[in-house]
Amino acid sequence: MLSNLRIKDLNNNEKPRERLIYKGSGALADCELLAIVLRSGGKDSSVLLLAQQLLSRFGGLKGLIDTNIDQLTSFKNIGKTKATCIKACCELALRLSGVTVEHGYKIRTPEDIHKVLRKELFEKTKEYFYLLSLDSRQCLICTDLISVGTVNETLVHPREIYKQAFARNAVSIAIAHNHPSGNPEPSSEDLIITERIAKAGISLGIPLVDHIVIYNDTFVSLKALKLFSQSKGGE
Repeated sequence: MLSNLRIKDLNNNEKPRERLIYKGSGALADCELLAIVLRSGGKDSSVLLLAQQLLSRFGGLKGLIDTNIDQLTSFKNIGKTKATCIKACCELALRLSGVTVEHGYKIRTPEDIHKVLRKELFEKTKEYFYLLSLDSRQCLICTDLISVGTVNETLVHPREIYKQAFARNAVSIAIAHNHPSGNPEPSSEDLIITERIAKAGISLGIPLVDHIVIYNDTFVSLKALKLFSQSKGGE
């Protein structure tokens, strides 16, 4: 049915662009907004149908965020121009939902760690493990991606963490990873690796400030739950 609904055949009050102008963006469905970004469909489908097919194939707008250019261009009627427009819109949405993080950003709470990494970890389908190196004032020096795992696990060793921390001249560190499963509750493996990293930090004089487990807008702080050993620097 949608294959016959070409934009030029619609009445002006039914066309996505005109509806956005006169009724506001909130009045449009996801496929209509995406149709505006795509601008055109293909030889055998309208832009509205193409937008609906994309959303169905990748699991909605959130699914599009985690796609890459190759995945998009492998889809019928999506070339590099359309693919780059989609990814640009996704990146803008993520930037608006996050914070601007620069050298010197103060890490006071688990919420601060989450703000730093929310965009990087949003809707990821694998586990990503990040290190935040902090200075003597507990301000951010930089973030480093330490490892990428499978759907439900990531493998990381304290040696990798502290090798990078020393390279960054860190005085303390925070770590974080995501749970693609949707449940941010720490697993038994999370507790084991956190304790190993915390004890190594105490020995090396670079204490672990916190470890948070993230799923999109939710997270759990292992420090808040007192689930690992802490030195004075990590308290």
